[in-house]
Amino acid sequence: MNEIIETISSAPKVLEETYSDLVSGALKEAGKIGVDAVKTIRLALFPLQYAAALQDRLARYIDQSIAQVPNDRRIAPMESLILPVSEKLKYQEEDNPITILYINLLSRGLDKERLGEAHPAFINIITQLAPDEALIINELGNEGYRLYFLSNTKKNKIIGNNELSLSQGFNVLNDQIKNLLLSKKINHDILGNPSLLLTFIEHLVSLGIITYNNEIFNDGELREVRLRFSSFTYYCIELSEFGKLFYKACIKK
Repeated sequence: MNEIIETISSAPKVLEETYSDLVSGALKEAGKIGVDAVKTIRLALFPLQYAAALQDRLARYIDQSIAQVPNDRRIAPMESLILPVSEKLKYQEEDNPITILYINLLSRGLDKERLGEAHPAFINIITQLAPDEALIINELGNEGYRLYFLSNTKKNKIIGNNELSLSQGFNVLNDQIKNLLLSKKINHDILGNPSLLLTFIEHLVSLGIITYNNEIFNDGELREVRLRFSSFTYYCIELSEFGKLFYKACIKK
């Protein structure tokens, strides 16, 4: 602890004057992972332009990241990770789903057993995500592949469960396939802007996070759908290998 105090004391006087109790707590907790970590975190927390409120909020985020890592697995974070992540976090609202992605990514950088998950591209990926897109990634990560159906007569009209179950041809499917279709259909009702589902999907495809895989309709468990059910156009989406790593690093606990 004396080393931590010396580290803080060696900071320029103007930085000492901005030192708040909440940030102090974050640094003391960070001290458990070593003096080098404290120095790195101090650099992230104390640029002169930081307002006090942003400082305090960022300190809470840092605390949360550290708390997610068991004591015996904590390591000093790389500046190339903590500095850009801290820069993003200082403007993130606490109730924004994107905030937890940054916090989780920072935790991976502090964890010697999960450090390899902290791909450098993930910072820029998170920056480009809408909150609803994070929810889609989470659903795919938790549940595996997901389906969505489009109307054959109305361009880009997404078919809901009620319309699907009442459609011509649905009743010719066996009960197992019916239940599978309904359970695997993407739940766009959880989205804040469900009408933008297709836009979100295409954006996630462009980022390399998700991919289309309609092989399941050719040789997989939904082959019967292709053979008997033509009322709608159907698509299957899943996380790419890169997307699975992103989910593991930034979303999965």
